[in-house]
Amino acid sequence: MTTPHMMTQKKIGFALLTSFVAIGLLTTGCGGGQKPPAETAASADEAPPGGPPEKGLSGSVSPKLSGGEAIVPKAAKRAISDDDRADFDKVNARYQAAKKAGKVEDDCSSLSNAFGKVADSSPGILEARFNQGAVLQECGREDDAVRIWEQMPKYGPAITNIGFVAWRKGDTSRAESLFNKAVEIDPLHTIEARNNLAQLLRDKARRAGSDGDKKAYVNQAVTHLRTVLALDSDNLQAFSTLAFIYYDLNMLEMSKLVGNQAIKKGEEIATGKFDEEKTETTGGDKAGKKGGKKAKKADSAGGDDGKLTKEENVQGEGTGYTPVMKDNLALVYNTMGLVELKRKKISPAISQFRKAVEMNPKLAEARMNLAALSLNNRDYKTAEENFRAVLQMQPKNYEAVIGLGVALRGNKKIDEAEAQYNAAQKLDSSNPSSYFNLGLLYQDYKGGDKPMLQKAQEYYRQFLSKVNGSTPDSLRRDAEKRIKDIDEIYVALAEAEKLQKEAEEMQRKAEEQQKKMEEEMKKQEAAEAAAKGGAPASSAPAKDGAGAPAGGAPGTEPPAGGAAPASGGAAAPAGNDAAGAVEGAPPSEGKKTGKKKKGK
Repeated sequence: MTTPHMMTQKKIGFALLTSFVAIGLLTTGCGGGQKPPAETAASADEAPPGGPPEKGLSGSVSPKLSGGEAIVPKAAKRAISDDDRADFDKVNARYQAAKKAGKVEDDCSSLSNAFGKVADSSPGILEARFNQGAVLQECGREDDAVRIWEQMPKYGPAITNIGFVAWRKGDTSRAESLFNKAVEIDPLHTIEARNNLAQLLRDKARRAGSDGDKKAYVNQAVTHLRTVLALDSDNLQAFSTLAFIYYDLNMLEMSKLVGNQAIKKGEEIATGKFDEEKTETTGGDKAGKKGGKKAKKADSAGGDDGKLTKEENVQGEGTGYTPVMKDNLALVYNTMGLVELKRKKISPAISQFRKAVEMNPKLAEARMNLAALSLNNRDYKTAEENFRAVLQMQPKNYEAVIGLGVALRGNKKIDEAEAQYNAAQKLDSSNPSSYFNLGLLYQDYKGGDKPMLQKAQEYYRQFLSKVNGSTPDSLRRDAEKRIKDIDEIYVALAEAEKLQKEAEEMQRKAEEQQKKMEEEMKKQEAAEAAAKGGAPASSAPAKDGAGAPAGGAPGTEPPAGGAAPASGGAAAPAGNDAAGAVEGAPPSEGKKTGKKKKGK
């Protein structure tokens, strides 16, 4: 069977999903600062950074990322009364209950107004005003939400969300400007803005025309991500973006290192089990604590002679894998799969893509990657399943349509495969992929007779007429070769047809000869039977041995002078067979004595 072809540019490593962050509802912290909400990518409860050092573009840094903390200001204390805080918490509890019950839209105006009243009575609780808009956005009233956020020109999260809305509407330039404004005006609340800027800069680096520009964009992106991790060492989105940037720079070890850190972080946050650090003096006294999330390093007597060790499984309260955590970890696993793929380690790559899909079944990129590798491994069932899942999310995904056609062809669903290729033509008639695959289908899977081969050639010629700069030369050469191969098949078919006709003619003649021989054999058998049975006797009595057959009976001698004449007939000449005998009958015994002995 012909090796399956999928008309792609072997983009097994499809582009990583870019998901900007829109901040969800905010809550106030005990010290008056902001705590990242459960609904955002900056949502994890605090956990120790831990893990091995990571090497950045400008040297080695710890997971706390040198230089990050220096630019992060401390939160100013706000004068918020206990009553105001209680009012905020009460409205927030109403919102959480409505969200859990799936009734936020039903209570949209009521919840939004409740947050607005808290903001009116206590202007210091900026989170209340922000949440007034966030509830409206969640209900689909985005324009109303933006109008509220525009009243908060010095609050980073509000500016960031306006930027997010601009980005979603396709105004990338305005979005970038607003993200930068949020960072400049409100450095403390910049996690989402910096994450989004890092992704914009990452995309700019991929499109950069020079190495210098690419390096500048990458350095800016990494700086933003380091600052995010200085603000929130558990920010899985920052880890996932950083891992992909390193992959894109072909720094595969660094990408894998950061990815593993993210996976470990996620597990710690979800389970509440942490690897604690403790300090042990040279004398063996343990100075570390087990009670907090992160053990403190105790000062040893000698100052520098403390020994850093690890204490496993410090138990805390885990959050479980929240939807946002799963989304970010899915991106991490997808990047890890791309790393393994670039190393040509197919099985580990498939395993990572499977984990990405398990974490987030709606991550189309991971499903595309898993499906493509499954095709290469002839696992058509898995490929079909994942291409179908992608098309449920993205019905106009051309590569998924073609890929599903290849998977169906591998599963011997030929008519369904042809329908997919035709659907791909309707999506993009200028793309050569569908024509090549249709040619392949008609050449190898439609019986191989001349009309099917002619149609295959037609599709290959259409493919060649539509090739472009992105079409691999190997496919173009393959199509040209297949056209020639089919021409040679035509010659072979014509020769075969000629030989077939000759063979049929020979068979016809042989059958006629056989039939003639059989008819002659039947005649001969009939004559022999007649010769052995004798001619029928006359009803008149014969003289001297009447009743003997003409020519004499076997084993007897004829009377002197020849055979006795048959009744009513002339005498047969001596030495000849009896009248009526057929050619080839045995001679009469009477031939042995043709003359009468003298003297007798």
